[in-house]
Amino acid sequence: MKRISFFVGPNGCGKTRRLVKAARSSGKWPKRTAAVANTPFVRFERSSKNRKVFRVSPAGITKVVSENLRNFFDSDGRDTFDVSDLLEAIGFHPVVELEVKLSRARDFDLRQITSDPFEVEAINSALDVLRSEGGGRFELSRYSDSFTRSLRGRNRILFKYIQELKRAKLVSSYSLIFHHRERVPQIFAELSSGEQTLISTFLFIRSALPDLGALFVDEPENSLHPEWQRQYLEMLHMALGYHEAKIYLATHSPVLVSGALSSYGNDVEVIRVDGDKEHLVDIRQKFGPESVEEILWEAFETITPVSHFLSIELSRILQNLTDGRINQQEAEEEIAHFKSRSYDRTQRELLDRVTQNLEKFLPNA
Repeated sequence: MKRISFFVGPNGCGKTRRLVKAARSSGKWPKRTAAVANTPFVRFERSSKNRKVFRVSPAGITKVVSENLRNFFDSDGRDTFDVSDLLEAIGFHPVVELEVKLSRARDFDLRQITSDPFEVEAINSALDVLRSEGGGRFELSRYSDSFTRSLRGRNRILFKYIQELKRAKLVSSYSLIFHHRERVPQIFAELSSGEQTLISTFLFIRSALPDLGALFVDEPENSLHPEWQRQYLEMLHMALGYHEAKIYLATHSPVLVSGALSSYGNDVEVIRVDGDKEHLVDIRQKFGPESVEEILWEAFETITPVSHFLSIELSRILQNLTDGRINQQEAEEEIAHFKSRSYDRTQRELLDRVTQNLEKFLPNA
């Protein structure tokens, strides 16, 4: 069994239904499963003890980031290093800051939040630092000295219990601050939809470890520019770390499929879905722009206006005709199929001219 499976095909072919079916049959998995819905139309089953579902939406993203904040920062640095790798991959410095605004001073027994006396002392220390200004920022960075200090001192404890402090009305609000290499620092809500989706998906997958047996992702290309589509499987593996999980994806993106084939080759299978039928797609060219053209045709029956792949296929048809492996009618049918899926006038005229000259390529012509 391949480790990465793509369900592909044109709109209406049923690839998302096939993905949902695979997720519903996941009871055979000995470990838990997780599903990411990047559109509002996919019908994954609800979350349960052994199944986690993340629906990418403004509310869903905020919920995932908020719920996983504790695990993100309360991990002795392990998750922080992984998230730093992701941030650098999408153009950010490996720095995360927490901006905190305090409420008015009020009496509250911190032992209601934690019974650990050292943590109570650290929280008090953090709040004392912030009270003079009514708030402030705490940095968690991969490369600076403050990273080590924050993990072992008050910064880490403040991160760990920020939600409880807000519920206790000691903190009025808090925001995560991200530092892009080419922009001013931004709070999480101001990041692009693609950036928010990648970061929240990453945190969601991390929250499903270490017992994740299978991951199901619908249309991961949504909101992602082509370079991030190409790197998407690598980013998933950043989130998975050393944990093995079977990955299923339904996609319209030949770039995403090409990137996966280029990086993971023999671990990838591409399954074309057509209603209740499906078949494995044999992608011969796994690297470079030609692979995208081949995937566009083999998986989605789409021809690009300037297509090196089409040139190769026409050469193959004409050579087979010359060698007698196919007859003229079969050659005409293959070319007609390409023409029916082409939307470029010049390309269609080329295919007409090739069809009109097929007799010149017959054996003994």
